[in-house]
Amino acid sequence: MDVETSLSWRGPYWYAGRRPKRSSNGDAPEDLDVSLLNMFERNSRIPMALPAAVVVDVACLETGIRNDFFSWLIPQIRTLPCDVPFYLLTGSEDLLPSGVQPTAIVDRIVPDEVLLMLICIHQRALLRSEEAQLRRRIFGRIPGFGTAPHQSGTSSLMVVGLSGRFLEWQDASDQKVEVVGAFDGNMAVEYMTKRAFDAVVIDAPFDDAVDYMQQIRRDSRFAGLPVLAVCNREEDLVQLFRNGASDVLAGENRKETLVQRLNSAIRFGKRRRLADRVLAESQMWLRQQVTVGGLGVSDYTTYLEACSNALAVRGLDLWEMRLQPENFGIEATSADNLEEIHATLLSVADATSRDEDLVCLVRELGPVAVLKNEQGTRRLQKRINSILTHTVL
Repeated sequence: MDVETSLSWRGPYWYAGRRPKRSSNGDAPEDLDVSLLNMFERNSRIPMALPAAVVVDVACLETGIRNDFFSWLIPQIRTLPCDVPFYLLTGSEDLLPSGVQPTAIVDRIVPDEVLLMLICIHQRALLRSEEAQLRRRIFGRIPGFGTAPHQSGTSSLMVVGLSGRFLEWQDASDQKVEVVGAFDGNMAVEYMTKRAFDAVVIDAPFDDAVDYMQQIRRDSRFAGLPVLAVCNREEDLVQLFRNGASDVLAGENRKETLVQRLNSAIRFGKRRRLADRVLAESQMWLRQQVTVGGLGVSDYTTYLEACSNALAVRGLDLWEMRLQPENFGIEATSADNLEEIHATLLSVADATSRDEDLVCLVRELGPVAVLKNEQGTRRLQKRINSILTHTVL
């Protein structure tokens, strides 16, 4: 799976009932974390240090205070300067609050390392969504630009397996969401290459479910797609999470709970798909600028300023790499040779960077890559150096 294994931004956890374990790579100290129940009982405002995530286990909330708790919490989340991952941890018998739209609803038995991985995935997804909006605003659109088949179409839910419960899934999904069934993983991937799906439910015996999930996750186009697995035996639940499930539906879920869990997954999948489409369009637009001498300095400067300001809210810095030959130990012998080197560096960086990284040719500056963290620049430098050792310029 193409997933992040470290947090994009670090901060305290806001938690009720369960505090995710800290990662071992310098995450914020635990004494900065915020116990939401303690703050709620004192009717206090939460310190506004941007959290890495908000995690609420609904089982820790007595029925009588549940609505009051969320009425207190949600406005404080909305006053944050940017989106953060927000999770409800639940079980099949829990009643979930209405009108709350978390990033994801996840079974509370989710292992800590899987919950951390989900936080990393969703942090990156939020950054990608913001990057897509920024590029659309500054760079505009390509008239008549089409989209890849796996990004096209109305909101849809894929159900994989032969459980015989297809009508139940159809009944639980939103009326605006089309539900499509597939017998196995091969059929599911085949369908998913031809049209967009915002989430997948795998409703099959454990061994088959793991196999189908791995088939879907092996395709990079679907590595970040929400995949919910049905679990009939509690002892299989943790293994389904560790094999790639975004959520595991154990036992008989209340219909209201099932509806909310499906809607949460579909909502996230749709946001992810829209970002994919905009980023793909912007990459094509940036490649087209090469034919007219590159992106204008004014547009590039506007982008840098807006992106830098957005990242600063999360305590992140923008990193700019000038893709000049001397930075890679290459000597240009002529103007034509320099142009050839620039084209090669631009092509290699474009092919090896992530789609939310900006790689483009800028007039008067040459080829550049703009990344969201220093680690990304080191990774890109290493990849470019590795490819250049096997490239004749």
